[in-house]
Amino acid sequence: MIKPTIAVTRVINSCVLLELDGHAVLTDPWFTERWWLRRGEPLGLEIRDLPPLAAIVVTNLATNHWDLRGLRTLPAKDTTPVYVPTSGMARRARALGFLRAERLRWGQTRDIAPGVSMRVVPAGRTLVWPNNAYAFGTPLGQVFFGGEIAEVALLKRYRAEQPPADLALLPVNGLRPVFGPRLVMGPRQAVAGSSVLGARALVPVHDAHGHDPLSRLFRTSGTASDAVRLAGPDLLVRDLPTGERWEFPY
Repeated sequence: MIKPTIAVTRVINSCVLLELDGHAVLTDPWFTERWWLRRGEPLGLEIRDLPPLAAIVVTNLATNHWDLRGLRTLPAKDTTPVYVPTSGMARRARALGFLRAERLRWGQTRDIAPGVSMRVVPAGRTLVWPNNAYAFGTPLGQVFFGGEIAEVALLKRYRAEQPPADLALLPVNGLRPVFGPRLVMGPRQAVAGSSVLGARALVPVHDAHGHDPLSRLFRTSGTASDAVRLAGPDLLVRDLPTGERWEFPY
C-alpha cells in the first residue's frame, strides 16, 4: 500500500515537483539553459526523471519559469493539463501539443486529481502581465506555491478569505533590477508571508542566481540560508538542495 504523503523535490529556481497524496504536479518548468540565462545551481531532475503529471502550473512568462522549449520531450503532452496566466502562453503550449493548456485567472479553481483541488491566487504583475500563485488542497493538508510573488500584503488578502496553508513554497532571493522595484520576496518577506499563511513549514524557492549577461541587470538580497536564520521556533524552513526529495511531516 502506498503511503499518503506530501513531498517536495526542488528541480531548479521555482521549478518544483510536488507530490500531493500520490498525484504529481510540476511548477514553473525550467530545464534548458540559454547562453544569456544560467541556473546558478545544479539541475535536480531531467525531463526523463519525472513521473506522470497530474498538472503543470506556471506563475509567469519569464523563461526561467516557462521553459516551453524544455517541455518538448515530455510524454503525454496531449493529456497533461497546463495552467498558465496569459492567453498567449496557452496558445503557444497548445501549438506544441499540450492540448489541455489553459489560461487561468485569479480566483479560478480546478480539481486536478481525485481529492486534490487548486485555487489561483493573485501574485501581482510583472509589468502588465499577471503572475499566478497556486493553493492546493489535499486530504493531508494545504500547500501554497508562489514562485513569483513579491508582497506579503497579497498573502494577507488571500488569508482573509481562505484557510491557512500547512506548507508554503515562496521565493527568497529578493531579485530586483538595478533600477526598479523588487520582483520577488526576499528571505524576510518569505518568513513573514509563511506566518501570514499560517504555515508550519517553508521551502524556499527562487534562490540561486546565475552568472550570465542578464544577471548583470539584476541584484539579489538574500538566500534560503537567511530565511533559516530569520525563522522563529514555530516555522520550519527546509533549505532543500536541488534533486533532494523531502516529505512534509504532516
